[in-house]
Amino acid sequence: MTAVRRLAFLLTATLVVAALPSTALASGGEGGAAAPPAGGGGGGALYAPHVRGPAKPKHHKRRRRHRKRGRGPLLASFRLTSARLFLFGRPAGVRFRIDSRSRTVNVRLYLRRAGGGKPVSTIRLGARRTGVGQSYLLTGRENGVVPQGSYVLRIAARDARGRGLRRSASSSSVAELGFFHHRFPLAGPFSYGGPDARFGARRKGHRHQGQDLMAASGTAIVAPRGGTITTVAYQRGGAGNYAVLDGAGETRDYVFMHMKTGTVVVHEGQHVRTGQRIGEVGATGDAEGPHLHFEVWAGPWYAGGHPIDPLPLLRAWDRWS
Repeated sequence: MTAVRRLAFLLTATLVVAALPSTALASGGEGGAAAPPAGGGGGGALYAPHVRGPAKPKHHKRRRRHRKRGRGPLLASFRLTSARLFLFGRPAGVRFRIDSRSRTVNVRLYLRRAGGGKPVSTIRLGARRTGVGQSYLLTGRENGVVPQGSYVLRIAARDARGRGLRRSASSSSVAELGFFHHRFPLAGPFSYGGPDARFGARRKGHRHQGQDLMAASGTAIVAPRGGTITTVAYQRGGAGNYAVLDGAGETRDYVFMHMKTGTVVVHEGQHVRTGQRIGEVGATGDAEGPHLHFEVWAGPWYAGGHPIDPLPLLRAWDRWS
């Protein structure tokens, strides 16, 4: 190598070394950066050490915190005091208890046909205390009169956090209920008698205006419909002890005749419930043996109305009373 070429090589090497970082120059042999090759064949490659840039911050995935929602209110008990409910009669008691950490829960009752479908009535009971027995009197008129038939009553509730009602293994959230607009006027064994007991049967000087129901003396007579007692009187040669009831929410009057003396427990102007006691079967007045002579009038009794055959109604009422 000529002196000029050697001088140029040394000058180039010096410039390269001067451009290296001081840390690279300070690092020794072990673990240090590789030194450029010493002289030798012309055009030898020079390698600069690899320098790492600043460390990138580590991004940790945020862990979702799953808040435990907890368990909703628990239905401890639910029942009806009666499986039959009559319009304008004594209400059916709904008894229930709900346990929860919340002091109150919002409660609803759903009345649905036994065959399924949408609720025919939704009853909002509002906020009810938990941990203690609660009650409600069901009338069947909460959102208008419910049609007659078989129903299923279901209870539902939610707490302030929107959690729904659970039920315990020993409780049910539904109860069966039959709802009817009338009931049979006798509370005991009876018979419809023969042809002579029917509506329209011949009598001396007139025709029979009602249906005779044969029953033992003392059998309870009850109101087939809630309403107002308009007449309580005695007719010696005819009806004996009798009473007239104006049915609520309809244009019918009901008449009860031949009741046993001393057993009539209603008075004129009194409001009675469906199924409430009126008197007892007797044989007062013109009667051959104890029976209830029962009449149904379309319109007011002897004040513009007229009697109709009670037998079809009685047979229908007999099926569910």
